[in-house]
Amino acid sequence: MQKLLLLFLSLTSFSVQPQGKIHFRNPSFEGAPGTGKCPKGWHNTYAGSTPDILPGAWEIMFPAQEGNTCLGLVIREDGTREDISQTLAEPLLAGKCYSFTLYLAHAPKYVGYNKPTRLRIFGSAVKGGKNELLTTSPLIDHADWRQYKFELNPSTNMTQLVFEVDYAPGIFFKYKGNILLDNCSPLEKCVRA
Repeated sequence: MQKLLLLFLSLTSFSVQPQGKIHFRNPSFEGAPGTGKCPKGWHNTYAGSTPDILPGAWEIMFPAQEGNTCLGLVIREDGTREDISQTLAEPLLAGKCYSFTLYLAHAPKYVGYNKPTRLRIFGSAVKGGKNELLTTSPLIDHADWRQYKFELNPSTNMTQLVFEVDYAPGIFFKYKGNILLDNCSPLEKCVRA
């Protein structure tokens, strides 16, 4: 009987535990197209600086990568910028690594906000906060949808993620530009070799 119990305990200790995923609400930014709107499940942190739901807003007809709509964020010559954030269903834990994918593109014509930009992703424990810069995309200067993988390594527990448009790296002057976002995958614990 002891051998059976020992065998059972050794087998269960090696079983694979399911990897939990943290799903974004409305991961493809679905909503009624329009200017200055946040899709359901998302919010912005800059007062008076809201994203656009495309296609259709500002007569921009850039098609979504997945679903019916995508999101457009702009950055301005005066240094103001747009962002979008969400309270996560589960917190990201300090010292853990999480990964997800997101499709990004650049609209060559966006009512004068035509220069390429990049995406910064912040984490926070409070709504509207940007406590820690977790990662940055490369410059997004392509007019087709491409999938980017991001790894997040928070130093403190975080319940909020913020996606914010930023100027090109190494640029010392402010300009008008845009970035388009669509189709966020769920957050998963990083797979390490």
